[in-house]
Amino acid sequence: MSESDVVAALVALGFSLNESRAYEALLQDAPATGYEVGVRAQIPRSAVYGVLRRLVKEGAARSIPGTPERFVPAPSSELVALLRTRFEGSVTSLESAIARLDVTPAVPDAFSVRGYARVLEEASSVVGRAESLLVLSGWPRELGALAGAVRSAADRGVFVVAFSHAGLSDFPGEVFSYGLVEADLESFWKHRLSVVADDRITLVASAEGADRDTGVVSETKAIAEVATSQVALDITLLAQRSGRDVSATMARMLGARVGNLDGLLLGRAASTNA
Repeated sequence: MSESDVVAALVALGFSLNESRAYEALLQDAPATGYEVGVRAQIPRSAVYGVLRRLVKEGAARSIPGTPERFVPAPSSELVALLRTRFEGSVTSLESAIARLDVTPAVPDAFSVRGYARVLEEASSVVGRAESLLVLSGWPRELGALAGAVRSAADRGVFVVAFSHAGLSDFPGEVFSYGLVEADLESFWKHRLSVVADDRITLVASAEGADRDTGVVSETKAIAEVATSQVALDITLLAQRSGRDVSATMARMLGARVGNLDGLLLGRAASTNA
């Protein structure tokens, strides 16, 4: 059977599939006997009462004594509050337990991520670690998913530069876009995403919206510089075609690299003309 969003969300929070189906069945019609829940949720009769009693034990359902025993769901607002309290308590316990170990695990210079959801999670993490400069290149779908985190970065003073061949609307920072239709581009290009924070932390990934998507997160400065330079090149080509002055943006993106290169070129021109 195709699972609903309610069932999927409960499974993600640690409930079993049958527990999640039973809770949803109770939301749809309660009070209900175990037999009625089993039929509606497609849970075997031999298992349904055990499932319902686990829900009662977890605070997700309530039992009404009688013959037969019937069940009702805990109100969704109460269940959400209960789960939030438990989750926050578990996180606090984990933090304390790790702190008591008094160890600092080695962090690799680069690691891979797999799956679209994980790619976006790591991209958001990179955005959140930016302190002064954030450079992004991607498609509206992925950049839109990161917009909230990027806006928070901009609000704390991070200089944001974003590039996309497709149209971007209401995106924070310095935005450079050809304004093309995303669907038209998808006919010959695949979704890719680059995020660089402070010329130091880089995520480069495929972003096709599938479990097979892969990415790499790196803290190798050379990789960050290459990724930033690629975005700078895309912006420069756009500027040449549109007549837009991007010198101020390039100076902030590339820092001393721009000024030093300009100085060398001026010096060479002067020596050539002498």
